[in-house]
Amino acid sequence: MISEKKGESFIRRRAAEVRTHRILRKIIPAILATIVVLMVLIYVISVMYTKFGSFTVSVNKYHVLQYGLSLSEDRYFSSPTARLDCKAAEEITNIDGALLDEIDLGAVDGNDSGDNYLCYTFYCKNTGKEALSYDYSINIANMTMNIEKAVRIRLISNYNGELLSKIDYARAAGVDDDGNSVPEPNTTAFFNKTIVVKDTVADFKPGDVMKYTVVIWLEGNDPDCVDSIIGGIMKLDMKFSVVGTSDV
Repeated sequence: MISEKKGESFIRRRAAEVRTHRILRKIIPAILATIVVLMVLIYVISVMYTKFGSFTVSVNKYHVLQYGLSLSEDRYFSSPTARLDCKAAEEITNIDGALLDEIDLGAVDGNDSGDNYLCYTFYCKNTGKEALSYDYSINIANMTMNIEKAVRIRLISNYNGELLSKIDYARAAGVDDDGNSVPEPNTTAFFNKTIVVKDTVADFKPGDVMKYTVVIWLEGNDPDCVDSIIGGIMKLDMKFSVVGTSDV
């Protein structure tokens, strides 16, 4: 009698284990499929953001109210803000940078990009009550497939309506025997691997306006502009940071 009960108990336990196994065989693939779908969605969202968020400009929040910077896509500061975004063409090919010299870059406020280059003009204004100094930098947020080897970034700066500088930046072509960067022809080498340019503007008085035009393209005359960079993605941002009074 006891052995019969043990047998029935064993059979019930085995039956339960079989049912559990069958349920798991159905559930686990569904869970794995869900995880895969989520991972694909995350990847797609990431790629879309990186691909279309081509250039971003932002200003930090300074803790002293008498010092402040505002950004605007137009010279009248009709919609001052602390963040600007520029969208570029999805697909671009290389061009001869010399052709850009024939274009009046910066003549149009905001996004004035062409088919094969990004051109973005915006304004930075001291909206505080006292003169200040600020740092600015153009940073490499993301570049894939070594596309940075052929990228050129032109920064045109105008201070209160007067041309201040016009500089083309590129990744260094190499280093010399002393370990110093050797720039590409007619360019200034990137500040480092992740920063294109970094500088400070001092004695920026209340009401002063700096106009910036940023142009980004793939230089077709660069020896590193080869088929292997096709499909690469580039994303840059420009950051402004108030560092205090002009005496700092």
